Amino acid sequence: MAVSKEALAADVRRLVFETVPAKFSEEMAAARQGWSQEYAAGSDEDQEAIAEALVEVSGDIVSYLPRWNLQNGAKHSDTLSCDDLVSEAARNCALLEEWGRGEQAAEVNRVRGEVLTSNLVALSELSDTGKLNVRWGNDYASGLKAAMRKGAVLVTTNPQLVNVAREEAPEVWEPVKAKLKAEHPDYSALELASAMTMQVVAENARLMRPIWNIADGHLGYVSLQLNPKNSKDADAMVEQAEWIFGQIGDLLGGTPNIVFKVPGTKAGLDAAARLTSQAMGVNITVNYSLPQQIAFAEVIEKNSTAKVSFRTQMDGRVDDPIGEELEKLGVPDAMELKKWATRAMRAREFELLLLPESQGGRGYKKSFPLGASGRGPHNILWSLWNGPVTEFITVFPNRREEFDAIPRELRADALSDPVPDGIIDKLSKSELFRKMYEPDGMTPDEFDDYLPCVRTLKQFSDSFDDFVAWLSK
Repeated sequence: MAVSKEALAADVRRLVFETVPAKFSEEMAAARQGWSQEYAAGSDEDQEAIAEALVEVSGDIVSYLPRWNLQNGAKHSDTLSCDDLVSEAARNCALLEEWGRGEQAAEVNRVRGEVLTSNLVALSELSDTGKLNVRWGNDYASGLKAAMRKGAVLVTTNPQLVNVAREEAPEVWEPVKAKLKAEHPDYSALELASAMTMQVVAENARLMRPIWNIADGHLGYVSLQLNPKNSKDADAMVEQAEWIFGQIGDLLGGTPNIVFKVPGTKAGLDAAARLTSQAMGVNITVNYSLPQQIAFAEVIEKNSTAKVSFRTQMDGRVDDPIGEELEKLGVPDAMELKKWATRAMRAREFELLLLPESQGGRGYKKSFPLGASGRGPHNILWSLWNGPVTEFITVFPNRREEFDAIPRELRADALSDPVPDGIIDKLSKSELFRKMYEPDGMTPDEFDDYLPCVRTLKQFSDSFDDFVAWLSK
């Protein structure tokens, strides 16, 4: 009988996330023994699957992931040290060497080396100990496990990200497309797009689900973007979300650990109110300005029965056009100046919406700020704080590598640093900045026509069309 990859994955998940620390060495030894017997009797394909499982569990236990269970002092009275876990990984690697798989054993050491020098791991550990209140996630449709090993607690998807993923890894996605077409020969390309997106989301949700369970539903979410072509139709967005919620719930066998990406449009306000009132979390995307942040925070605070919702701030997607506008106006150093736009707005947003009433804020707690679309390490470093509400950040894989490339100072008071003198005056020459920065800079009727909103929705819509066209081939 062929080895089941699903069973191997379940074993890895059980060992890392479910095993009592005091029993881990015993359970890991038993797994090695069982896998060794199966390896000796297995086909080449079986042996490859078993070796991959051993590499997977070894990479997991030398990463950030043991903090959730094996090193979770709040959950267990007797936890494992890093030395304990490295020793178990070394035993696993010795077995891989015995099997003639030295290159795969070296992969475990590579993971360990990256974790030890990662600024994102340090950020997560500082938040564990209460020195920061920041969590981060993967801003991409694939590669989630690598991000989780550095502390990622959420993942976001949208049509552009899914489309880019299938373009970058056709060897992965072409077979998925073929399988879906074979299983659903009567599906239209649009129906296939929904089916594939749900498959991507369900796969990521399964990876995140142990964290979601351990965190009692407060972390471990996948953000799923609703059809961008419905950004001005609240009824269509709500109908789609309700259907997907049920479908993914069936796939996962319980309440889905997903939130729906709702656009920061006028219709999005209605959709967010209706979805969160049904205990479905949302992640407000296509969102750039303080007027949008205020409007959606108020709607969620008033209506939500969901455990978690997010309000994304698409940093680079508004900083870039502000820089373009300033450059056209002849403002010196416009491309450097633009970096301060979302930084200035973010500080104002946090003070107004998140600080308690005793400190002049509104004390909102039902939606969390989330920085996204960053253009460099400054977007992460300038967002760090240790305030009363957790700040979330999602990071592109290439930005993750850039952020971890050199040591960085992670300051809990970075967000409260004053913007240098003269910066706001210079930025205010941009009409886009004024609309973004002032609490009354726009009304909900103006959200849909705000330039960054128009640009992003078009890009998402075009990517969705490309994705559907690929599925129709």
